[in-house]
Amino acid sequence: MKKNKDIQTPKEEDNAARKKRRENYALSRDMLASDFNEAIAKRKDLKDRNLVKCEKCGKEFTSGTSADNAVICPDCR
Repeated sequence: MKKNKDIQTPKEEDNAARKKRRENYALSRDMLASDFNEAIAKRKDLKDRNLVKCEKCGKEFTSGTSADNAVICPDCR
């Protein structure tokens, strides 16, 4: 004898609830990724702000906290 197995089909309300959960999850995931990307971009901008071109060779270097009158890289000094 074969046993009949009932395959339950999801109800319409269950499908709507699943869809809503997926949308909420995707929205929260996208917002978190956006926050991470903004933080990375801010860090990169802070690093890039300290770059200065050397007057002699034209190479970019970080200026540091002290500002000299002549902008010369450590290699050219």
